[in-house]
Amino acid sequence: MHITGLALTTLNLPMRQPFVTALGRKRVSRNLLVTVQLSDGSTGTGEASASLAWPDETQLAMGQALRQVMPKLIGAEIRAYRRLSDKAWEIAGRHPTAVAALECALLDAYTRSRGISLWKWFGGKRRSVTTSLTLSAWPPRTAARAARRGWTQGFRQLKVKVTGKNLDQDIQRLLAIHRATPKATLLVDGNQGFTAKEAVRFCHALRQHHLPVILLEQPVPRADWEGLEQVEKEGGIPVAADESARSVSDARRLIRQRAVSVINVKLAKCGLFGALEIIRQAKASRTRLMIGCMAESAIGLSPSVALACGTGAFDFADLDSHLLVISPPCRPGFSTRGATLCCC
Repeated sequence: MHITGLALTTLNLPMRQPFVTALGRKRVSRNLLVTVQLSDGSTGTGEASASLAWPDETQLAMGQALRQVMPKLIGAEIRAYRRLSDKAWEIAGRHPTAVAALECALLDAYTRSRGISLWKWFGGKRRSVTTSLTLSAWPPRTAARAARRGWTQGFRQLKVKVTGKNLDQDIQRLLAIHRATPKATLLVDGNQGFTAKEAVRFCHALRQHHLPVILLEQPVPRADWEGLEQVEKEGGIPVAADESARSVSDARRLIRQRAVSVINVKLAKCGLFGALEIIRQAKASRTRLMIGCMAESAIGLSPSVALACGTGAFDFADLDSHLLVISPPCRPGFSTRGATLCCC
């Protein structure tokens, strides 16, 4: 079975509401769909999502990177998907989001040609996963309304964006959400908006207000490894690394140093095989894991849902991008029932 075609399609996906973080505001996610066609008629897809965190990952740049790889793949045997993936990382690894999407498309095509569900290929540990719901850094009333709506839809864990620009505003947003959904647990995402000292002070304020925050994600800039460790040790709230864990080597270093409690794994950062390696290392060290997403449609989210279900390796799941963007008509590899995502 060999690869007969590769196609790139731009996807401009409107956000259902403005997506607001410490890094800026986003109204449209400008993504790239990768499709792999096989000689038996099977197809596989992957999706690369642009991000406020990685401004270099534009549709144009990702497309240019993948066009350098495509001639190496046409005519190749799909059973050599791992070798083809390694070649793609070698050629275009400066654009990990693009290569990760290609990797997903290759493995999707391979498993479909074999009649295997992707989540079963990953191990088939469980059929479903429960996700949190992301709330942007909106004004308190807007955030509270969204929290109540999410609660009625079945979401019991809310991931709230904060900016670090105004401590009182961030606290007021969280208090409003807590008053609206007092039984919900909260994950707080700083998106690199704080200094270490500010983040520690923020953690102390969260505890003084008795807010049910169970995790603080990436409070400090990506390169501030010492700051991450300081917040972990002094803040009194477990810290997760996201932008600081952009690669397998980053994750390995964080795990070795025990700098954080949780590593946020995103396929857009390290691809499927990189994610499996991080899972292996985390298990060996008993480091907890979160699985996250960018602003993919339901198509692009499917491999992450399959990985979460198939491996059963994640303590936290943030897989709600299909609710944040207006997805094109499609048949994703999962169904939804409130906060529960079930692999097909």
